[in-house]
Amino acid sequence: MQKAREGKWNGGFTPYGYSLIDGKLEVNEEEAVAIRMIFDQYVNTDLGANGIAKYLENHGIHKIARQNGKNPLFAAVLIRRIIQNPVYSGKISYGRRRTEKVHGTRNEYRQVKKDDYLLVDGLHEALVSEEVWEQAQVKVAAQAKKYEKVNRDKREKIHLLSEILKCPVCGAGMYGNKSIKKRKDGSNYKDFYYYGCKHRNMTRGHKCDYKKQVHEEMLDASVAEVISKLVSNPKFSDLIRNKINMEVDTSALDQEIENYKIQLRKLYHNKDTILSDMDSLDYEDKHYQRRKTDLENHLYKTYDKIDDAEELLVSAKAKKRSLLADKITGDNIYKALIFFDKLYAQMNEAEKREFLSQLVDNVQIYEERKENGQWLKSIEFKLPIIEKEFTLSLDNNAQNETVVLLSQQKPDDTIEIDLDLDELDATSAELKATYQEIKDYVLKESGLKVSSLYISQVKRKCGIEVGENYNLPKSENARVSQCPKEKEDAIKATLKYFAMI
Repeated sequence: MQKAREGKWNGGFTPYGYSLIDGKLEVNEEEAVAIRMIFDQYVNTDLGANGIAKYLENHGIHKIARQNGKNPLFAAVLIRRIIQNPVYSGKISYGRRRTEKVHGTRNEYRQVKKDDYLLVDGLHEALVSEEVWEQAQVKVAAQAKKYEKVNRDKREKIHLLSEILKCPVCGAGMYGNKSIKKRKDGSNYKDFYYYGCKHRNMTRGHKCDYKKQVHEEMLDASVAEVISKLVSNPKFSDLIRNKINMEVDTSALDQEIENYKIQLRKLYHNKDTILSDMDSLDYEDKHYQRRKTDLENHLYKTYDKIDDAEELLVSAKAKKRSLLADKITGDNIYKALIFFDKLYAQMNEAEKREFLSQLVDNVQIYEERKENGQWLKSIEFKLPIIEKEFTLSLDNNAQNETVVLLSQQKPDDTIEIDLDLDELDATSAELKATYQEIKDYVLKESGLKVSSLYISQVKRKCGIEVGENYNLPKSENARVSQCPKEKEDAIKATLKYFAMI
């Protein structure tokens, strides 16, 4: 405060345009060129911070790298700070921003601008006159009023993939926006919502040339459709259910917690022993004072060890609680995925946004829309759901192609049966035996182990349509060696048992 009253620089990063020499601000002419141009353009033109950022870029004026900024481009937010900083008019301020605790939180703080702050003439040279600086503040106030924030409508559009969607050029997050266009009669067209790269306007000092406006509603629907198709895959559904039933391995943390408890019990025992020894000291002993001092020192060290052990125990328990909480959160997401179609359709926009932010890490799109209208390229999930061998490709360029020769072929053998439809149980299809059940029954009744391939051969011989595809050896007729007679008979008996033939 005293240094500020004396007009001296009172710490922190040196303002751009100055150098700190022997504790005093000195003009850095190489940097000062940009500062003077920023004020000149802001005061004498209609350009705002975004427009000045583009103007500097177009005229080859880049920001010189220094300790608190390596980006060569002037961000719009930096230009606003420069315009409102009184140091450039030769002033020294103190207390313009204060750190305050966020109400209702435990450890969250934020910087708040203060209107009543100390402002005195500085010992340094001004880069712009007070008149120019005051004109800049008038324009700042006018623009602030023009774009004054109002209470947001509760029905305000929520953009489901904002920041989750990544720019295909620079990799930065893409954000939802609204385009409003007017007809000739002055009325508005229907609002058009789209996703655009956050760096397209260079507002954060990063320049991106990707100007495409990706239709928001279409892309949101594509992501939901892909997730819906993914969860409807039986293999994917099995993976999810396995994740839910999987136990969290906390054995290492449990052992760590138990070790701290044992350590604490020993320390508490040592403390009690020391206290007991202190009580039993003979004050008439000529070494009484020295022994007492030694015991007290030992006691204080024991208390320090107890404090350390208790902190470690609390930390280990917190880690375990966090691990279990993550498991609960993950299970909730997994359960929601199983019933994705039903739940997602009932969610409101805020709930959909929260669900997708918990589930999806990022969404990638193509630079140009494909001929089939597809923008979506890939989806990466946050949760460890999909195993490495399970892939879902959205890229039309990556296909698995199969060439086959189709021919009419009669079954090797058929069995004719009569069915009375009136007596047929309509739910019998639900009880149809699986390949694994057939294998288990054959093994139990005949002691023979049979493969899925053998079962499919016998079913084909019996004229039963094979519902699953198996990878057969590549040969001209795609046939394999015949099933051994004893195994064939055992499989047929099993099929009859399950009323499949």
